[in-house]
Amino acid sequence: MPINKLFGGSMRNMEQALNLRSERQGLIQSNIANMETPGYTVQDFSFAKAMETATRNQGTLSKTHRKHIDLDPVAVTQSLEFSREKRPVDLDEEMVKLSENQLMYEAAAGMIGKKMDGLKYAIDEGGK
Repeated sequence: MPINKLFGGSMRNMEQALNLRSERQGLIQSNIANMETPGYTVQDFSFAKAMETATRNQGTLSKTHRKHIDLDPVAVTQSLEFSREKRPVDLDEEMVKLSENQLMYEAAAGMIGKKMDGLKYAIDEGGK
């Protein structure tokens, strides 16, 4: 039985959330690294919009035959809508976004861990 059927698709959503959080972490780090680069402006994307797009499977190809090769899940990140804001980098704001993103990543990873713990508990028949 595929893992998605076992958890009702929530594992796929959490996997996508981890991928998007990781992508956003790199973007925020890039903003901080380029803070003093002349002409550099803040780059970011809305996590909520990106997650909505990912859960609706927009911007990705679907398999029409069982022998087709799966695509890389990173393909969703190519369809991200980046903010059109043209302003310099504010270090304090970027550090807050970095911390928030890290906490949300850890929360999603923790939820996946708890689901796996529950599965292990069921497999072990309650620890018999």
